[in-house]
Amino acid sequence: MSLYASGIIRIISDPTLKSFDSGTQVANFACGISEGKNAKTGEWINNVIDVEVWGKSAELIVDRCKKGDSIMVTGNLKRQDWEDKKTGDKRSKHVLAVSRFEFLPRANNTNDEPAF
Repeated sequence: MSLYASGIIRIISDPTLKSFDSGTQVANFACGISEGKNAKTGEWINNVIDVEVWGKSAELIVDRCKKGDSIMVTGNLKRQDWEDKKTGDKRSKHVLAVSRFEFLPRANNTNDEPAF
């Protein structure tokens, strides 16, 4: 079973590009997701999730996006498991594997050039 997600994310770390010997590329970065307000405290609930984008899309993300930008994404959530080399503890995290994305206009775009 796959869990698909779609929404607007804010990039909170500059995307990095990794190339493999096969020529495949992957871009990795962290994003922030706002989940609305806590009913008890009234404070905003913000979470961070790691994101990966593969192939030609990875190049586009690295070339056009930076920390602070927002993009519209669709992808599936997958779980990564590993063992901590220092302690031997089992660790895991969820990663959003992006399959489609759209660039959103930058809020501070004041010139006549079209936004990405």
